[in-house]
Amino acid sequence: MTRPVVALALVAVVALAGCSGGPSRVVAAGSPAAVDTNALDGTGYEYVGTTNRTLNTTVQSVISGDVQLDAERPVTATTPIATYRRGTDSGPALLLVATAPAVRPVENQPTVRNPLDTLSTADLVGYLQSTYAVESLTRGENATVRLLGNETVARTDTGVATYDGKSTRVVVTVASVRDGDEFVTVVAVAPRSVADHERVKRVVAGVTH
Repeated sequence: MTRPVVALALVAVVALAGCSGGPSRVVAAGSPAAVDTNALDGTGYEYVGTTNRTLNTTVQSVISGDVQLDAERPVTATTPIATYRRGTDSGPALLLVATAPAVRPVENQPTVRNPLDTLSTADLVGYLQSTYAVESLTRGENATVRLLGNETVARTDTGVATYDGKSTRVVVTVASVRDGDEFVTVVAVAPRSVADHERVKRVVAGVTH
């Protein structure tokens, strides 16, 4: 009596894994987010511009049931990136606001993924900007910030990056929330000597989408 059950389970694995041709690629784009001008007052940050970048990646998900399945799906995600800059004697402080489409690894399943989550923090910083080339990062402390009306955890890492041909210590802060069918991710990069967490929290709280 056990053999038919096993056979059915194996059929489910084949179907969800997409062995017959593989899962279709998701091609989608996020809509731009920005920082409210009132939130910028007194912070020193100024709007530089918004650009679009495209990320080709694969999102994954684990589906639990009678059989645990690992599902993955290729994605081409276009992400608008709004850049804000604050000049300092040690180098610019940057705040980047990126929006990526929420992607379902398996169609008709509730689980969604942020394509930008497939990148390491260092790779994410490199994807969003070209001012700082991150060489290494060490995990730091977490803090709570308010982003799009939601309290979320902001990860803070410290490390080394190349700026203007020279090595410099940097602080990188990353926060992200889901907003409808999109994910809004904010990344702040600054020289360690001028990093200002309270200033960053204020600007992050002013993000609109």
